[in-house]
Amino acid sequence: MFVVFTLNKYCGIFGHKFHKLTTIMKKVLLCISAVILFATATNAQFHIELGPNFNLPQGDFADSYDLGIGFYIEPKYAMNENVDLGLYIGSNGFAGGDFTSGGVSGSAAATAIVPVLATGTYRFSTNNVTPYAGLGLGMYFAKGAEVTVAGGGTVEGESESKFGFAPRAGVYLGRMNLGAAYNIVSDANYIQINLGVRILSRD
Repeated sequence: MFVVFTLNKYCGIFGHKFHKLTTIMKKVLLCISAVILFATATNAQFHIELGPNFNLPQGDFADSYDLGIGFYIEPKYAMNENVDLGLYIGSNGFAGGDFTSGGVSGSAAATAIVPVLATGTYRFSTNNVTPYAGLGLGMYFAKGAEVTVAGGGTVEGESESKFGFAPRAGVYLGRMNLGAAYNIVSDANYIQINLGVRILSRD
């Protein structure tokens, strides 16, 4: 019963937010298409990593929001055997929750964050299994969520774009990536777990 409820809850997040993110996602898809076409037309130094992710709000963000799930794609260019430069594009939904702040209580509806980050990744070896570390810098686009205050009253939050960064580390297992990142975005910090796979090239 809990599993069914949880799945329905998160499916509801994306169904509710999809139409509000249409404009942003159209631009993201155009960028992705252009990068893929360019990558396939060039040499093996280009590759793409993509997969699902799981996001855990931190600090003040955790006071109003619960576990989030999403998807990411990251085209990369191999500068040499150890260094990759890339562009991380994600789409993350977060379940809303109850909150109490300054004597005021209420609940926040689900929200979504779209990070677009320039990334750098350093592989510590060229082996099939290798740890890595890196950093992402760029913009986080957040859709304003509806907030309902206890006792009546509803406020529609405003969409925002904020600069942030994400130190990250993990391990490559062949073409698979098991990685974690700490996204630092003003009052919307969250830990992210990525489960990715590389396609097109890079070994």
